[in-house]
Amino acid sequence: MTWPRRRLPILLFAGALSLAAQAERSRTLGVFGDRSPEVLYSVQTDEPVIAITIDDGPDAATTPRLLQLLDAYEAKATFFLIADRVQGNESLVRAMVKAGHEIGNHMTRDVPSIELAPDVFEQELLRADRILSPFARPRWFRPGSGWYDEIMLEILERHGYQAALGTIYPLDAHVGWSWFAQRYILTLANPGSVIILHDGGGRGERTLATLQAILPELIDDGYRLVTLSELVGFATGALIDDPPDAGTEDRQ
Repeated sequence: MTWPRRRLPILLFAGALSLAAQAERSRTLGVFGDRSPEVLYSVQTDEPVIAITIDDGPDAATTPRLLQLLDAYEAKATFFLIADRVQGNESLVRAMVKAGHEIGNHMTRDVPSIELAPDVFEQELLRADRILSPFARPRWFRPGSGWYDEIMLEILERHGYQAALGTIYPLDAHVGWSWFAQRYILTLANPGSVIILHDGGGRGERTLATLQAILPELIDDGYRLVTLSELVGFATGALIDDPPDAGTEDRQ
């Protein structure tokens, strides 16, 4: 198996962009959070598996094409859905589940989850859960804008969720260059990685272009593209905690 070559200029450029994004976020929230062992970022495995995650759908224009593209390469993904976007797109969510993809809870609105009061966060988490559960019971949660705190994690555990972020985020929600996302992902791809991309509008179009370019390369390099839950099944180390039992408390 031949792993993608490391490209120092891309890494330096990506690092500068990432630091700029973190600095901007820190000015807003005034804090940098340490990684919590309760949050899935990646898994430790020697198996050539990578999880693709796609946020912010469903979208009537781009989600069907994403599903077709993933099917063409026999790739699976975890779609973190914004629940208020499900109405009118129920057939797309059913198609995701039928095709073997996984759905995750990305709240009801596209707002930073950490800025919500704890009671509001819990209410919106459960409202999103009620919308998504008839299709497939979500196991994973991704906070809006990617930031979380201990109170949020406690609420998630109480309702049988585990938070999931990732290790390969090409800032595609902010950087409008698919070529950059392609090079960034292929440079950093390693067994056990979790890729974060976005659906909807221009972001969905970029994700289509990005996946069209990277899927054949990753497959040629011997990788399988799997859901988060499938990825956890390959874990051989302690980079993650076991997810909470979905039955620890009924979701209401």
